[in-house]
Amino acid sequence: MEARLVPDDKQAFLNRITTTNSLSELRDLADDALRHANTGDQREAFLLASQANPLFIPRATPATPINAVQLNYFISQARMAAANGKTDRILVCAPMKSGSTFVSDAIAKGLDLQKTSLLLMMARPYDYVALGAGNRTHEIDELALLSACLLPGGFVAHHHMTCSPYLARQAAVYNLKFILMKRNVFDSIVSLDEFCLKGASSDDMFGGDYLRRGLPMDWSKLDEHTRIEKLLDRFLPFYVHYYVSWIFLEQTKWVRPLWISYERDVLGDKAHLAARLGEWLGRDADGKTALRATLDHQPKLAAIHFNKGVAGRGEKIKGANRARVLAAFRDFEDLADCSDILA
Repeated sequence: MEARLVPDDKQAFLNRITTTNSLSELRDLADDALRHANTGDQREAFLLASQANPLFIPRATPATPINAVQLNYFISQARMAAANGKTDRILVCAPMKSGSTFVSDAIAKGLDLQKTSLLLMMARPYDYVALGAGNRTHEIDELALLSACLLPGGFVAHHHMTCSPYLARQAAVYNLKFILMKRNVFDSIVSLDEFCLKGASSDDMFGGDYLRRGLPMDWSKLDEHTRIEKLLDRFLPFYVHYYVSWIFLEQTKWVRPLWISYERDVLGDKAHLAARLGEWLGRDADGKTALRATLDHQPKLAAIHFNKGVAGRGEKIKGANRARVLAAFRDFEDLADCSDILA
């Protein structure tokens, strides 16, 4: 059978079901797995595939289908187990291009925690992009949250996520700890412009820059001022509501996060950052030392998304684009003081 699993081809199996563009092929593979004569092979196939692709669903009906009552029972059991677990559950939330990959990787490596995604239940944290969900709003998926909370060693998740009272309540129930990144907004936008240019495409499996990032198909061919204008069309509401929602809900005691500054902490004294993280996460001296060791190896941790790693480049955003950003934040100045990231 095409989907048969042996130790040497598990990776190939995962790669196939997370990268195929054909839903028909994916469901054929699920049908093959369901027909395994060996119950162990069948169980292993579905355990791997259900984490790797939420669309891995056979057309055939299982021999013993469950009903809605059974499903609700299983979910209630998972909720109870997850809510009462004592593992580390850390969620790094950030606006785009604020050093969050650097910080979340350092925490995961320094404290030996699994990096996971709460956007979809995935075996590999960022495979949701391969599935075409990269442009999806970052909100917690309950199945992904329950799965992560049941990991025996704890986890670190990293998302561009705003706050809401519901998310705050989830955090209280499941003992989530929030680490929030902040950076000068204009610097972030310049860095975002460079990052999007590096990955710009007008003809690929995700419809180029539109389906991948919500940008016009010819965005990368525009001049810098116009590119920034289009980035603001797409991303400025997120930047505003990221900062306003977290600041406001912290002020009203819904959440108690740790804020990490790109300028002061990521670009600054790594020993100080390690001490802050270690203290806030309740780590002993050995844990703080491990965090500092990973933070000091910046080139290795920065390989994926770290851009130039400097401050002040946002000064090039002037005129109407700068005025537009300031006006958008000014609408919410009665809820949150964001002056420190707008200079």
